[in-house]
Formats: sequence, structure tokens, C-alpha cells
Amino acid sequence: MTSGSDLDWILLIDGQSVPEHKNQERDIDRSLASGGFVEPGRSGVFGKMVSSHDLVHNIGGEDDLNSNTTRRILLLLESLPIGNGEAYNRVRRQILRRYLEDDRGLTHSSGDIRIPRFLLNDLTRYWRTVTVDFVYKQRADNDKKWALRNAKLRMSRKLIFAAGLATVFLCHLDGDADDSLTLLREKKDVSLLTAYIERQIALNPLEIIAKVCLNLEIGHETARAIFDSYDRFIAILDDSGKRSELETGRSQDEVRNSEVWGEIRQLSKSFHEGLVALFLKDDRRLQSLAMTYGVF
Repeated sequence: MTSGSDLDWILLIDGQSVPEHKNQERDIDRSLASGGFVEPGRSGVFGKMVSSHDLVHNIGGEDDLNSNTTRRILLLLESLPIGNGEAYNRVRRQILRRYLEDDRGLTHSSGDIRIPRFLLNDLTRYWRTVTVDFVYKQRADNDKKWALRNAKLRMSRKLIFAAGLATVFLCHLDGDADDSLTLLREKKDVSLLTAYIERQIALNPLEIIAKVCLNLEIGHETARAIFDSYDRFIAILDDSGKRSELETGRSQDEVRNSEVWGEIRQLSKSFHEGLVALFLKDDRRLQSLAMTYGVF
């Protein structure tokens, strides 16, 4: 989060809906506005109350709208509870249970490698949806904020996807998950694996990538490429002048000569190369999983 970040919030309802919830939604909106927080974007994905029903039960199918997928994935990988976290923790646990219990390849496989592919495929679908929606918004908004959206796509959106991939692959590579997989093999019980993934996603995306760098055979240069470039990216977004240059409605053609955009391109290239090395070069076990499960 930087000084110019908007605040994407939802009022998460887990249980019976009552008329008072609408008043609470308005109170939250007014309170955040009076506190000087930047309101969520105009897409309508955030800044409102959301029922847990769609998040848990509509995974896939026609009712799983882009907005629902976005809320679900970001609830898992890039969110924090404000105040009482009971409903928040309960909903995340139930979402994970859906991914694991409905994954017959995970619960009934006879192989030694157990990767939660239902979860993996939804993470991949989210990432591809974001990339497609970027082009849609580019056309719908007549290139407004093209540079800032593109920068976020290259860096922060890609980071979320990478953290999701890392979480899925750690289920097999992390020794702390061994008991979870043993219970899964012997009794088809996903409870320990659910708890393991909950512990991983309690970390933020950068911390998940850091865990991979520290625990697997990841080269020093790879780690530096990822974290140095992301640190510099955050510094650009926290610089009011540079951020303004990225978000002042510049089109793709207008931004080509921008020095700030030149910095973003350089950083995003280094960040991308670091992630490629992380998943596909440095650690042979991670490389094998990424090639086998991440591509097809």
C-alpha cells in the first residue's frame, strides 16, 4: 500500500442478511471518505457488502462472474480483516474446503504428488481473466489510466498469481505439509491440508515468495531481481509526481516517451525474469511442478 492507493473493501456477510447491513455499508463508506481514504474503483467489485454464499458456492459455472472470482481470489491472497476476524477466517476456510474436497484428483489419486489442481486452475483463470480484462478496459475507457493499469498488471497483479502458484506447489515441497498429505492419502481427509494452506495465505504475497526463496534452492540473483524490482516499483507508486504521470489519462502512444514509463518497463522486465528463474530454472523440483502442472 502506498500514499496514493485506493482502499478496496467489502462488508463480508456470513449468515443471515438483515436490513441493518445496508446502513452499515453506508456508515463504512462515509467513515472511510471522512478519513481521507481513496474510494474503490468504479467497477463495483468493492466498496459494498458481499455475501459469503457466492464466494463459497459459485466456483466456476455461469454464476461465477468476474467480480465474484476477483473477490474470492483476493480474499484468499491479498486481504486483511478489520475488527473481528471470525467471519473472515471462517469464509476463507470454507472456500479452501470447496477447492480441496471437490478435487477428486487430489483426494483419490494413487500418485505420490498431490497438488490441489482445482485451486491451481482457478488461480490461473483469475490471472488470465485479469489480463483479458485489461485489454477490455483499455478499449472501454479509451486508454485512460493505461500506463498505471499496465504497470500494475506487470507487477502487483502478477505477484498475486505467483504467490498463488507458490502456495499450491509448497503443498508438495514444504516439509511442514507432510502430515497433511499423509492424512490425505490414508483417509482422504483434507482438514490438515486446509489448515496448512490457511497458514500460508496468512502471509502476504511477497512473504510467500520470500519463503520459497529461503526454503528452496533459489539463487541469490533471482531473489534480488524479484525483491529489488518490486521495491523500486512501490517507490514509484509512492512518489506523487511519478504516480500522477502514470494515471493522468495518458494513452499507450502518449506514454512511450515518458521517463517514468521507461523505469516501469525496466523494472517489470527484471521482475518477470526473476519469477521465470524462480519457477522454471533454479530449483529442479519446483521447475518440474511448474512445467507439469502450471502449463497444462
